[in-house]
Amino acid sequence: MIKFGPSGTGSLFEEEGFTKTIDVPNWLKEKGLDLYEYSFGRGVRMSEGTATAYGTEFAKQGIEISVHAPYFINLATAEEEKAQNNHRYIKESLIALKQLGGKRCVFHPGSPLKLPRVEAMDLLMQRLDTLLSDLYDSGLNDCMLAIETMGKQAQLGDVDEVIRMVSRDKMLYPCIDFGHLNARTGGSLKSYDDYKRVLERFIEGVGYDKVNNMHVHFSKIEYTSKGEVRHLTFEDNVYGPDFEPLAKALVDLNLEPYIVSESAGTQTIDSLYMKNCYNSLKNN
Repeated sequence: MIKFGPSGTGSLFEEEGFTKTIDVPNWLKEKGLDLYEYSFGRGVRMSEGTATAYGTEFAKQGIEISVHAPYFINLATAEEEKAQNNHRYIKESLIALKQLGGKRCVFHPGSPLKLPRVEAMDLLMQRLDTLLSDLYDSGLNDCMLAIETMGKQAQLGDVDEVIRMVSRDKMLYPCIDFGHLNARTGGSLKSYDDYKRVLERFIEGVGYDKVNNMHVHFSKIEYTSKGEVRHLTFEDNVYGPDFEPLAKALVDLNLEPYIVSESAGTQTIDSLYMKNCYNSLKNN
């Protein structure tokens, strides 16, 4: 079943007098949302006891929780020590995810740095194979690893590259960040047909089941000729993209992913807007 929620809580949480993560599940439930993404952006720094306590409360309130692995992961690194650290960051994220009672972990695939793009992708796939072998050996293959489309043209993570990665194993799923795709392609996502083409390309590439159960990040993002600059709110009317045509494409293709708002401070409000927009189309 499709779910909507924020990455973090945004400014509204503190404005309403809350400060503690343990209060998030009930707060989101009262808002009418279903999902929360906890970011380990700067590293996994959560004790098992804390994670278990949070997980118990999220389960009690019926709010699904996902995590985002550290932002600095780069599976295309040519340095062996950094490659081992990247694998460790993902394993630590998955261990914490299980303690939290979640099933989905999102991560950034990486960047070529000084390598030619084709060579970097080949290296990334080798690193991915090593990672997968380790995760299976460690019993961490019962989670979903969602590989995110990226917002800068220099980063690995366009549509075809993510399809290639996700096709590698059954535990890999796409995390389509439509704001990122719009930014790296200079604002290509405008119409219903634009979104439908992206979704159908993923269905063709990785199969309907993976796309139906995929992770989605959505926000409006400022961009330049090189891609992403910064996240915006739904009040932006310059850069986009707009959610409404995506909602219609999801309804028409009968897709029910998890959709996370990454708006700049208004992610809870914008999550609820997306949920109401989708439900309005679905029920008409």
